[in-house]
Parts: sequence; C-alpha cells; structure tokens
Amino acid sequence: MAEVGKYAGLDPEFRAKLELFERRLAERGIRVKIVCGYRSPEEQNRLYAQGRTEAGKVVTNARGGQSWHNFGLAADYAFVVNGQITWKGPWNIFGRIAHECGLEWGGDFKRFPDRPHVQWRKGMTLSQMRAGAK
Repeated sequence: MAEVGKYAGLDPEFRAKLELFERRLAERGIRVKIVCGYRSPEEQNRLYAQGRTEAGKVVTNARGGQSWHNFGLAADYAFVVNGQITWKGPWNIFGRIAHECGLEWGGDFKRFPDRPHVQWRKGMTLSQMRAGAK
C-alpha cells in the first residue's frame, strides 16, 4: 500500500497515476521517492525568490499560482540507491515511463529542463486552474 504522507495534498486522479508510475519503475528495478508534491503558493514564492532576491541558485521559474505543484498536480522525485537519495539515475527511462503513464516529464521542458519533475494538467491550462475550473 502506498504511503499516504507523500501524496498529501495531491489530486486523487494524479495520485493514481503516480502510483502506477512508481510501480512501473519498480518493475524495472528503479526505486524513487517523492521529494516534493503539493506546494503552497507561499512556499512557491519562497522558492522563486531563491537566486533572485534571496541567496542560492535559481530553482524555479514559477511564482506562486504558476506551478502545477500549487494545484496538487505535480511531483518531484529522486532516485533511491542503497537506501540513499540521489539525483543520479536513469532519467531517460524515468521520462519514458512517465509518458507511458500519461504524465508530462520536466526533462522535456525547453526553457528550464527539470528532470525530477512530473505533472498532469487534467487537460487544462494554468489559467483555467487559477480560475477554479474542475
């Protein structure tokens, strides 16, 4: 059974897609862990400030309300090797399996590739999500 905590705040349909995605990765011997799922607009703004008005390097181009994380429709993953989190792993396989599960993969982003990121738009735009479309 999936851990509830790692899926907290995520859309139930998106959660089901993530569970399938994780199972398919596991079938290939690839272990992953969600490192970020739902993110509040305030938290998003803090991340946006990083590398701009705050110390650190830029980690996102999205302000609060401009990220699928803010709607529970995005997750960032890391690989787990020997019980340890790592950012080194088979990202191309990760991306291919994400696509097979109906997810968008951040590694395909042109302006700011984000290999750990997967999202599901539910057939909507961010503008529609912000307007409260269901």
